[in-house]
Amino acid sequence: MKKQYILFICLFVIGYTSQQANAQQIHHLTHYMLNDYAFNPAVAGSTNDVVTKFNFRKQWVGLNESPTTVSLSAHTNLLDSKAVGVGAIFLSDRTGPTKRTGVQLSYAYHLPIVENETYLGFGIGMNLLQYSIDFTDLILADPDDTQVGNNSASKFGADSNLGIYLHNSTNGIRNYWVGLSINQLFASKYKFDSAIENIQNDRHIYLTGGYLFNFSDNFSLEPSLMMKAVKGTNPQLDINARAIYKDSYWAGLSLRTADAIAILLGLNLNNGFNFAYSYDITTSSLNTVSSGTHEISLGYNIGFGRGE
Repeated sequence: MKKQYILFICLFVIGYTSQQANAQQIHHLTHYMLNDYAFNPAVAGSTNDVVTKFNFRKQWVGLNESPTTVSLSAHTNLLDSKAVGVGAIFLSDRTGPTKRTGVQLSYAYHLPIVENETYLGFGIGMNLLQYSIDFTDLILADPDDTQVGNNSASKFGADSNLGIYLHNSTNGIRNYWVGLSINQLFASKYKFDSAIENIQNDRHIYLTGGYLFNFSDNFSLEPSLMMKAVKGTNPQLDINARAIYKDSYWAGLSLRTADAIAILLGLNLNNGFNFAYSYDITTSSLNTVSSGTHEISLGYNIGFGRGE
């Protein structure tokens, strides 16, 4: 692999400012509209179901040691009044010689605006993360660079997420939603060695929203968006639309500014299982070394009705 791409990958994960890489530290999901709990703790318990999701994302296929993300999440409400929600996310995110592994625990409280239909949720999440770097896997312009260690190292840290979430549903089907969250609120630092700079979490701000248009008993259209803002970069916007047939089969398109266009397909089964696949076509300058991004989501909702 060319040296410049190894350097690019490392800077991408560690979080130095780069417009091309969007300097993101938190993994991205093209399927955010199916699992917005991944970015907003206030979503926990917003449906009548126990909502579980498994996500696998392989980013920039063709670029050696490109980002690979695996996550497993679950959330539910605890009371008949739908007031209290809890959830957890387990995450493994690897890019080249770097890896982030951790768990997020969430608590949410939902205030009824219109009983059994519209709720305003407030959520808080606690993150426990382990950063790992294999310094022996780095290729350096200066092999004697004292700023880089000689072996593997890992550090534990903690941070927090906050969110609010306005949502409306009928018979378990979400009609509209708006969410705002701040992830990595305390911008915690990880220091690997006295000679190496701290790795610092950057705050990520997410604004999400969507609306379900029902044109008939069989056909509906769900546009949605997510805006992400991270220090040192321009805000990034995802615009998505899903066409849904009989609440079971759907297909969609997504546009991510300065990054990709995605094709999405999905299936919701009556027994609670659901499946989604997306293929991101890279539109940035990385398209010269990447053949795109693949993402798969598997879910199982335990309860009554349909809940995303």
